[in-house]
Amino acid sequence: MQFRLLDNKARPKWEISRWTYSPEKKRAIKETLGSFPCYYSMVSSAILDKCTTQEKAEVLEWWRVTSEAVNRERVRRQITTLPSIFQDLGTLLDVIQDSPEDLAELRNHAYAFKDAVSKVVRRKSRQQKNQEAVNSVPA
Repeated sequence: MQFRLLDNKARPKWEISRWTYSPEKKRAIKETLGSFPCYYSMVSSAILDKCTTQEKAEVLEWWRVTSEAVNRERVRRQITTLPSIFQDLGTLLDVIQDSPEDLAELRNHAYAFKDAVSKVVRRKSRQQKNQEAVNSVPA
């Protein structure tokens, strides 16, 4: 199986393909199973339908690892874009004691951070349920 990121500017896509041997041409041929936008939360069922059971397991494992990495990077980016005040707990404690206005702003950032983390957690649990449902369906 081959997984490629087609990096067109507007909408990056994943392309999934496999190599098969053609006896009449006496060589390996690349067969593209399909492509789907990167923002999809699961691999397209049209692609999975073309796969053997072993290939399906390989594609789903690749997607699990890839989506975990993407989510980790997304959370990391959200954490690093939070105000630098979060990165220094001493400053944070000083602000809380000194200024109620800053405390209110800090509270807003904390809620935004909590929302970002809970979205990722919900998405992961949804993906895990979908994965279990796919794995329980006999091929």
